[in-house]
Amino acid sequence: MKQRYVSIMGDSISTYAGYNPQGYSVFYDENNQKRNGLQSVYDTWWAKVNQYLSAYICVNNSYSGSMVTGLKFPSASSTDRIKTLHNQMTSPDIILIYIGCNDFGRGVKVRNSLRGVHTSDNFFDCYTYMLKGIKAFYPSAHIVCGTLMRSYIKDKSNWVFPENFAGEKFSDFNAAIREATHVEKCSLADLESLNYRYETLDGAHPTVQGHAMLAQAWVECLRKERIV
Repeated sequence: MKQRYVSIMGDSISTYAGYNPQGYSVFYDENNQKRNGLQSVYDTWWAKVNQYLSAYICVNNSYSGSMVTGLKFPSASSTDRIKTLHNQMTSPDIILIYIGCNDFGRGVKVRNSLRGVHTSDNFFDCYTYMLKGIKAFYPSAHIVCGTLMRSYIKDKSNWVFPENFAGEKFSDFNAAIREATHVEKCSLADLESLNYRYETLDGAHPTVQGHAMLAQAWVECLRKERIV
């Protein structure tokens, strides 16, 4: 059986010191690994999913604080991000995409109000542009897009997940991911539909238990949809 390679397109949630391209901003440095209970890279959601797929990591192209929206680095729709999902030895057979939380948290518009006009300042157009670019650079790769999951804060039962921010709904970002995935004929891991929430200390970044929940959701979706 041919060995398969997986690449990740993500933000801070998917970073881990020593496993991202050189110079990338990383959230899970040694301090944040300890704070969140991660003892090794194998505690991350993507490493767990990779084990399920019986594959090797090609490139974890995750940059802390990055959005999809915008066409300049480090936006995920920038050419610099899109074209660096391979390394000198291998190209990805599978590309897992989990990004968009920063677009929601920074008040980005989900869609352009000008019908028929595509711009670089809204989430849907840029997510679609990102997928077009990835397909062009890696035509043989199986691309799987994950909808975004809601979180909770450990030991703070009164914390409420912000369903709306700057006039945009969290659920609308996921609707945009679903539509862009359909338009570009990629595979969808509809994590939101499972109604799971992952544990955090800050409302955004998974603890070790949070990563385990993210991984469980990914695996359930991959199995359900018979993806890869």
